[in-house]
Amino acid sequence: MGDADQQEYGMSKNLYLRNGIFWARFKVGGVEYRESLRTRSEKVAERRLKIRREEVEDKALFKIAGPTSWQSAVVSWNENVSFGSERTFNRYVSSLIQLRAWLDDKNVHEITPEMVRDIIKARRRGGVKNATIRRDMTALSSVLNHCADEGWIGENPIESINLRRVAAEKFVPIVLPTEASIAIMSRRITSRMWDMFEFTRETGLRLEETTTLRHTSIDRAGRTITIKGKGSKVRTLPLTAKAVTIIDRQPRYIGKPLVFWRGEGEPIKDVSTRTTRYMVTAARWAAQRNMEFEPFSHHGMRHLFAVEYLRDRRGSIYDLQGEMGHGSISTTERYLAFLTPEQAKAAKSSVAQKPAREQRFASDDA
Repeated sequence: MGDADQQEYGMSKNLYLRNGIFWARFKVGGVEYRESLRTRSEKVAERRLKIRREEVEDKALFKIAGPTSWQSAVVSWNENVSFGSERTFNRYVSSLIQLRAWLDDKNVHEITPEMVRDIIKARRRGGVKNATIRRDMTALSSVLNHCADEGWIGENPIESINLRRVAAEKFVPIVLPTEASIAIMSRRITSRMWDMFEFTRETGLRLEETTTLRHTSIDRAGRTITIKGKGSKVRTLPLTAKAVTIIDRQPRYIGKPLVFWRGEGEPIKDVSTRTTRYMVTAARWAAQRNMEFEPFSHHGMRHLFAVEYLRDRRGSIYDLQGEMGHGSISTTERYLAFLTPEQAKAAKSSVAQKPAREQRFASDDA
């Protein structure tokens, strides 16, 4: 590009356009540098040019440290940035650990909007939830803001990304398993896996919480189990008489801790995949007999637990939130849609209906 072109765009002689992207061109110590500034904005390009040229001059002429590494930036951020709470700091650190694979070998000026978008895409492909990705980006942005304050980068690259497009997670519609489908499925699946399904219907446990349940987590005298659930949150749940019966009929594997196991006391894996196969078999069996069958997952039994909990008036919506391990009451409130207005009103009460609760938890001998 000639001087006429530069004059037309009103650009510095050290900037030029290539395919609509601004590039830098300058000499330091007799060496010419040409590199992309990764922006279409002239104002942004000017700032990046200044920073980049100063970096090169510092390194070449004054023999001082060059670009700041990501790892050094995180150390400085940790030492100099004030956080609202220890909880916030721990959440940020957790996110930064997840991002190490992309950033540990980078200098901070190499972290571009394009790189950030690639990280977001990779996290999505890995099955990471949108809410978690947004938390990751918030932590990354905090470090990059510190870098901008220190003058290591011209601007925070995340500011050019619309994180609102990392849409809020949408709840998957709740579909309750029907009793007819449950009856069919119970005859087409292994007894131990079906015990896991029924146990979740009695306790509301997540699949991972069920497959990792240990005998040491069971308090038989108090008839409770203690669970370390999502986010390492610990909660203690009551056991119904039926739940105790299910536990009692599981054979113990000597020297192994799990309640539900396979092989030589090993965890039961690939439950979702195996469940799908059983569902296909059950659906084929029902179709041959002109019977109605609606496939469901293990998680469907957790939904069923929640609705039956409220219908049976075992406790309020707030009690249920605690038993399910929900972080937000709005997640638990979805189950109100399956209740009558009277039942929903009772569920919103903070007082459990003790007669129904006592009947539900009565021993088998009562």
